[in-house]
Amino acid sequence: MKTKYLLIIILCTLFNVQIKAQPTITSADIITGTFPYTDVSFAPGAYSPGSGGANITWDFSNIQGTGNGATLFWGVCPGIPECSAFPTANRYIAVIDPSTGTQFPDKNLFRLTDTQFEHLGARNETMNFTYAYTDTPIELTFPITYGQSFTDTSSVTYNSITTTTNDVITADGYGTLVTPAGTFTNVLRVKKVSTITSSGAGVTTITETITYVWYKNNRETIATFAIVNFISPALPPQSSNFQYTTNANLAAEDIQAGKKIMVYPNPVKDGKLWINIPSNVKMKSIRIYDMTGKQIFTELQHQIIQIGGKHMISLQNYPEGTYIVKIETDKNTSSSTIQIGKSN
Repeated sequence: MKTKYLLIIILCTLFNVQIKAQPTITSADIITGTFPYTDVSFAPGAYSPGSGGANITWDFSNIQGTGNGATLFWGVCPGIPECSAFPTANRYIAVIDPSTGTQFPDKNLFRLTDTQFEHLGARNETMNFTYAYTDTPIELTFPITYGQSFTDTSSVTYNSITTTTNDVITADGYGTLVTPAGTFTNVLRVKKVSTITSSGAGVTTITETITYVWYKNNRETIATFAIVNFISPALPPQSSNFQYTTNANLAAEDIQAGKKIMVYPNPVKDGKLWINIPSNVKMKSIRIYDMTGKQIFTELQHQIIQIGGKHMISLQNYPEGTYIVKIETDKNTSSSTIQIGKSN
């Protein structure tokens, strides 16, 4: 572990405008739990991660591509046998098998302290396989806020191939993030530029990856934008991807108390989804997405008919499963997760 801090001097001129407080991420914000995500892949350059800076709005609400869903479990060591392979580990991440609801055998192990989040390696008990870094990568240092930066070097050897990674990690922006699942205010974006060199059997390859991760206090990772470039040998770039949370508690703070839009029932078993609309709210659009991120239903302002402050959407022709309802009003954008089932 070789971490060298960079001195960043930021000169600011303050104008007579209102600026939101900068978010600060600490170790307490690396929370545990079960978190569903949608991952969208698309052609290189089809979408931009957006610029860095203060009070930025990053809008990915209309992102399109090849979508896949995944659910991640963030747990605590020593809760599973894999933790014993890394005695200092106190966190792990596993992917949930959608067919059984259990964790897949591959586990990534981490050590979380008040000052940093460190990736120790991976373990699969079923195959008796361990992947251990000889020089562990630092994912984050704490506390971290806009303008801070550090460098890190990590390495690992597997099957006689040694891989060394040089990272430059910078908290390059803060503001508001918009995804197909909702709007998130007061988020911090962390940019990581990684140069990865792998050598073995007389062959050396160099790859550059650029990732942008959006963090929010007391929440799971909100979104990640990843770009991969082959430096040597020079090859066409891989597909980029955007991964975002589809947690049921999306953007709750963006709806004021007493002015909430209610979506019910959940689960939907008779094919009818009802939306209660407060009298002081003007509807702009209702959109429904499946768990791949594909938009399957749209109603715009002129199509939304209210009777007694209620609006009904027929979902009788949609298959059973989990969906995201995104509602845009004149005040905010909110999202909720619903289940469509069959009547008993």
